[in-house]
Amino acid sequence: MRYFAMIDGEQRGPFELSQLSEAGVTPDTYVWCKGMADWQPASDVADICRFYRQRIFDLMHPSSAPAAEVPQRVPESQPDSDGNGGFPMRFTGIVGRDGDIPEMLPEEPVDTSVPPTSMLVVSILLTLFCFPFTGFVAIYYSIKSRQAWEEARRSESKSSRRLYTDEEREDRRILAHDYARAAKMWAGITFFLGMILYAFMVHKVM
Repeated sequence: MRYFAMIDGEQRGPFELSQLSEAGVTPDTYVWCKGMADWQPASDVADICRFYRQRIFDLMHPSSAPAAEVPQRVPESQPDSDGNGGFPMRFTGIVGRDGDIPEMLPEEPVDTSVPPTSMLVVSILLTLFCFPFTGFVAIYYSIKSRQAWEEARRSESKSSRRLYTDEEREDRRILAHDYARAAKMWAGITFFLGMILYAFMVHKVM
C-alpha cells in the first residue's frame, strides 16, 4: 500500500510504509491512499499503526525476530535511551504495550457514480461577503473538484485516442469528491470567520 502525506502544507508521496518515518510522517500528519474515503491522521490508520508497532517491537526485542526479517534501519531509527527506536513517542502510546489497535469505524464509501456537490457559487459569495482570504481557498478547491470530474468524464481525445483507463477515471472521480469536501470545509471556515469579523465590527461601532 502506498500513501500520500500532507507535509509542510504540501502533498508528498507516494510512500511505502517503510518510508513514512524517514519522510517525516507523525501521528498528526494527514495521509491518504487508494480506497480511503478521505484524508486521515496517520494515528487513525490501522495499517500504519500496525507497521510502527511491529518496528518498535523488533527494535525493543531484536533477539525475538529472525535475522532475515529484521528491516534495514538508518542511524536515526536506532533505539534511543527510551527504547522507542527513534519513532514519534505518540505512536508507542497508540499501539499500546499489548499490541492492540483500537477499533476503527468503517469508512463510508464514496458514491462516485454521481458528481460531487459544487461549492463554487457558495464559495464566491462567501468570499465577497464574509472573509476573502479563506474564501479564495474554497474557490480553489471548488474549481479543482470540477476539473477532476470533467477529466473523469473524458474518455477519448479529439484524435479518438483513449485518454484514461477505467481505474484512472475512478481515481479522478474520487479526487473530485475529495476536493469537494475540502471546498465545503473551507467554505465553513470562511462563514464562521466572517461572522466573527462582523461581530467584532458591530462591537467596535457600539
